[in-house]
Amino acid sequence: MAPKQREGGGTGAKGSAKDAAAPALPAPRNPTLKQRLVVAIYVYFIPVFLLLNVAMLFSRYTAVPWLVYVLYINFGPAKRACKDGSWPKLLRKVDLWRHFAAYFPCRLHKTADLDPQGRYVFVAHPHGIVSAFCWPVFDTNATGFAEKYPGIDVHPMTLEVNFRLPLMREFLLSVGVTDASQEACFRLLGRGNGAAIMLAVGGAQESLLCQPGTIDLVLKKRKGFVRIALQTGAKLVPVIGFGENELFDILPTKPGSLRDRLQRLLKSSFGFVLPNAVGTSLLFGSTGWMPHARPLDVVVGAPLEFDIARVLKGAADQEMPLERLVDAFHEQYLEALRALYDQHKDKFHKARRRSMTFAE
Repeated sequence: MAPKQREGGGTGAKGSAKDAAAPALPAPRNPTLKQRLVVAIYVYFIPVFLLLNVAMLFSRYTAVPWLVYVLYINFGPAKRACKDGSWPKLLRKVDLWRHFAAYFPCRLHKTADLDPQGRYVFVAHPHGIVSAFCWPVFDTNATGFAEKYPGIDVHPMTLEVNFRLPLMREFLLSVGVTDASQEACFRLLGRGNGAAIMLAVGGAQESLLCQPGTIDLVLKKRKGFVRIALQTGAKLVPVIGFGENELFDILPTKPGSLRDRLQRLLKSSFGFVLPNAVGTSLLFGSTGWMPHARPLDVVVGAPLEFDIARVLKGAADQEMPLERLVDAFHEQYLEALRALYDQHKDKFHKARRRSMTFAE
């Protein structure tokens, strides 16, 4: 007989009766034009920069300089910039970003202090469609991260492919974003006191599970962030962006359809997908690519220190291989993340269809 699942969740796909009877999602608010335009910078910067690069490539005045610069940033010394966070964060504290936070609105909820003498890996959940909550919390100072966590120099991380094109590369570097490679993790955390990185570990696969009223995480086999923490002495910090999965309406994708095949091709080739999602319009109409203006409540948990004594207790071999330690710390992290969710779900995830699950 299967074990009884508690209301706080589990790893199955079904929630409790209470979850099934969840109220409807809150109606989106009506943001100001300035708030819409600032959010559009984040939503549309990839296609805009792609078009600008195409325009430069096909202009006789810019094609050669563009090609030289592309080679320089991809194969020359400039390639290091996306791995060492050496660029000044000129755009991080720009006052403009507070309009981004006000659009939803997005609020940062601190649950514990972080010692500026330590090193940290912020692990953000869920990925959602565009990881919108990460921008006002970690990429910029729109929600007051610098004031709430003084002395912590956090670098959000994203796919390395985003640094291959001019303009898009410079935009990301100017807010402190780096690529999510192992080399970059070691470089940044190796800086010492106050060093921190932020990872949205669910990635493209998790975006395909995004549904309003749910937080289904791709986490069971994602252990690289745990290994990085153990090897660098960093503490893991769980982060839950309540409301992220409510920003878009998800349309069904038929298995085997053209869209389904395209998603699989993009994921395998480039590491990202284009989920079948719709939001609201930028200016006119009822649907578009802009996220719905629904509340984002980002809860940052307490730093998690690996309880190695619990792992070694009763063990005959006190010299455990790294992978066994990774598995044990990963399990400890899942427990801490579950506890953080259970503590805040009735306040920030009222419209849930089911509680948080570790789906994959």
